[in-house]
Amino acid sequence: MAELIEEGKVRHIGLSEAAPETIRRAHAVHPVTALETEYSLWTRDPEAEILPLVRELSIGFVAYSPLGRGFLTGQIRSTDQLDASDFRASNPRFAQQNLQQNLRIVAEVEDFRVIDMFGSGEDVAVFGEFTYRSVAIGKTVHSPFAIHLP
Repeated sequence: MAELIEEGKVRHIGLSEAAPETIRRAHAVHPVTALETEYSLWTRDPEAEILPLVRELSIGFVAYSPLGRGFLTGQIRSTDQLDASDFRASNPRFAQQNLQQNLRIVAEVEDFRVIDMFGSGEDVAVFGEFTYRSVAIGKTVHSPFAIHLP
């Protein structure tokens, strides 16, 4: 990829779902511009290693699926709502045995108070008429780990 940049065929290098070691190796060869990884109130795995690393290396972070593959919209309450051809029907997060546990997160969004998931020491009170989407995305974007791209 670095050669393609040198030839003017590619402007920037981005990675998707890369492990910390992979990010460091790639960045050592040529600066990585952005990393795309799943991140939401439901999937916060990047907080442990990935987000501190991309901050350290000044790599932009693009959160995909900030609505938890549609789960945090509050529209999915049962696996019966998913068509058999929908990939979520076979996703363990949506499996009936996990659904009730995962609906706790939706309940927090539904109450318009999001429990302090990011360690700020405060609950986030949301006033007015907000959708599930705006609360879920807002809490993710305003976390101390959020990296905003210009």
